[in-house]
Amino acid sequence: MAHLPVLISDLAMILLVAGITTLIFKKLNQPLVLGYIIAGFLTGPHFNLFPTISDMNNIATWAEIGVIFLLFALGLEFSFNKLKSVGKTAMFGAFTEVVGLLAMGFACGKILGWNTMDSIFLGGMLSMSSTTIIIKAFDDLKLRGRLFTQKVFGILIVEDIAGIIMMVMLSTLATTAGALPGYELLFDVIRLLFFLVLWFLMGVYLVPSFFKKTHSLMNDETLLVVAVGLCLGMVVLATNLGFSAALGAFIMGSLIAESYMAERAEHVIKPVQDLFGAVFFVSVGMMVDHKILIEHALPILAIILTTIVGKLIFTSLGVLLSGQSLNTSLHCGFSLAQIGEFSFIIASLGMSLGVLSDFIYPIIVAVSVITTFTTPYFIKISDPACEKLVAILPKNLLDWLNRYTSDTDATGEGDKDWATFLGIYVSRLVIYLTLLISVVFIAIYYLQPYMMQVLPLPYSKIITAIITLIFMSPFLRALLENRGHHPELFSVLWFKKRTNHLPLLFLITLKIAIAFFAVFFVFTQILDLQMIASIVLTLASTAIIASSDWLLGEYLRIESRFLINLNEKQLIKRRESLKEQDASSTTGWLDEKLFIVEYNVEESSYFNNKMLSQLTIREHYGVNILKIVKDGHSIDMPGGNNVISAPASMFFIGTADQVKSLSTAFENRELGMKANAEPISLRDYVLQQDEEDKAKFLYCTISINATSPLLNKSIKATDLRDKWNCLVIGLERGNYTVVNPNISLVFEKDDLLWVLGKQKMINQLVREEIL
Repeated sequence: MAHLPVLISDLAMILLVAGITTLIFKKLNQPLVLGYIIAGFLTGPHFNLFPTISDMNNIATWAEIGVIFLLFALGLEFSFNKLKSVGKTAMFGAFTEVVGLLAMGFACGKILGWNTMDSIFLGGMLSMSSTTIIIKAFDDLKLRGRLFTQKVFGILIVEDIAGIIMMVMLSTLATTAGALPGYELLFDVIRLLFFLVLWFLMGVYLVPSFFKKTHSLMNDETLLVVAVGLCLGMVVLATNLGFSAALGAFIMGSLIAESYMAERAEHVIKPVQDLFGAVFFVSVGMMVDHKILIEHALPILAIILTTIVGKLIFTSLGVLLSGQSLNTSLHCGFSLAQIGEFSFIIASLGMSLGVLSDFIYPIIVAVSVITTFTTPYFIKISDPACEKLVAILPKNLLDWLNRYTSDTDATGEGDKDWATFLGIYVSRLVIYLTLLISVVFIAIYYLQPYMMQVLPLPYSKIITAIITLIFMSPFLRALLENRGHHPELFSVLWFKKRTNHLPLLFLITLKIAIAFFAVFFVFTQILDLQMIASIVLTLASTAIIASSDWLLGEYLRIESRFLINLNEKQLIKRRESLKEQDASSTTGWLDEKLFIVEYNVEESSYFNNKMLSQLTIREHYGVNILKIVKDGHSIDMPGGNNVISAPASMFFIGTADQVKSLSTAFENRELGMKANAEPISLRDYVLQQDEEDKAKFLYCTISINATSPLLNKSIKATDLRDKWNCLVIGLERGNYTVVNPNISLVFEKDDLLWVLGKQKMINQLVREEIL
């Protein structure tokens, strides 16, 4: 008789029992997860009525693979754009829920007499809600379209991120038996955030591009193999760096989710996820010991009450603090009052690390099962509960809540400008720092040792320093961009209040200091130069980098590819929706985003008798000068040598934010510039023209092909204004669009360039066979 490996016989029994129980639960319209747990209990070592599995170690390995694919699938459903769009309600709600339940869970564990590590893990497990259970409850109750359900889904997205970070921190605490000093724990948090940012940047830049290059070769089979390979590769990388396998799986899933093949990848991965996920949940059921449940009935009841009451209070409080109504807040609190699959994963982590007591796992499973059944009922009673609460609350408190929730979004415009500016500033600073540190790290620990093996000193150090500076330069150039990548926002803040000058100058100085230190570090640590020589070379190098248009163009090329990959799915959907809304329009994205405003230049104006190059209007506000009209004569797309002579009219073109920045500066600086009318869109301006055909402005597209004279040149280098009498107003790169692009942007093959001019421009483009 042929020998059959124990693994196969165990797997056969598990899947057969799981199949039967899930069919029964499907018939009863109950979550399949519960069926898997019961199947595990029936085939586990604590229930003797049926045959039990022979080797728990094999099942544990399969269960670990199940966790990997569950987190990989969760990453595929995740999106950085979703995280960005969830808003402050989800952030507040998730933050208060996670922090509150961590504290309540820890306190509950201590009250029950558990040790510190058990109590910490209990808090982590109770802070996670079950996406699977909530989705099913909403579908069964037909609530998907309600406002509060969208808030709940946003909270769940933030919870997923919190859960991943929590697993890393719990692993760190567990490996040191909770005795990790505070500064070391902080270092681990910073290290985690550093690698998360680095993986995000490199992954979004490379992974979607890889799928784009190979899409013609990707059928379902190859896509499945490649996706699983990438997943397991990231798992290996994450574990080698000291992080959990689950973190690596989630990160790779979220990176693939940003590519346009995400839906196909999710489709082909689904059967693999279902299979290994089933094995994981069955293994969860195997850990359930009915004797422990009977023995710990009171702790189970206490934890259930802690879960329900804690989630109801803290989630509702967080949503309420974000500015939502009392009704919406309570609905969110009642909806999230359960624990589920993520709690099992955290419990499995504790068991695998050997820091969690054996009796806790079955307790958590019991709490999850009971709260799963109570969830639909709590959602149903949220309306009457809200009505009763309103009836018993004092009228003064209700009035205050109504005022608070209605006034939360009415923050001052200046506060919004600062919030927007600081958000952009901090995010970009973190990105640049991460990339610069990564380049230096690779240079010191990998490049320099290699160079010292193949080249003698000092050439090995010189080559290492040169290569390091080359790779750092585009990011240093972006860091040294004086007013950042939104000069109009900087100008709004600068001219709005004098008190804004000092903090803005500090932020600019901070960026310059970071760039200076990065270059200085290369000269001192890699080249081992003396202090004076390092300072002189750093000053010279920084000045060269800061003045290089080529480096800025290279950075913009890198950034545009990154943004295309990051926003590809959203850009495709947006383009399709624009076509559906106005099938006849070919420029719907463009002519409604650009605005034209006319200002009168008076004798007393600061602009009078000034050359345009002296005013640096483009650099300060981001707008372009469309034309200057004096005595009925029009100077179209004027150059820097043109002198403004009052009385005259100046027409500026830019985005809504840029035009707003210009208006704010003119008002606050008292430049003697008065607007003739409110800004109008480019579309309306073109339609309202009453000049002769030759004097009318119009726009057209130029396709950049392999033979185009514009290929691999920047807007500034091509000098389109003087050469073709036109103004670049937009660029399409695939589905990615740039309005009023930076003059250092370099044209690439297949770009679609939008230019604005008059009939003379068209004639010139036709003559040179550009159109």
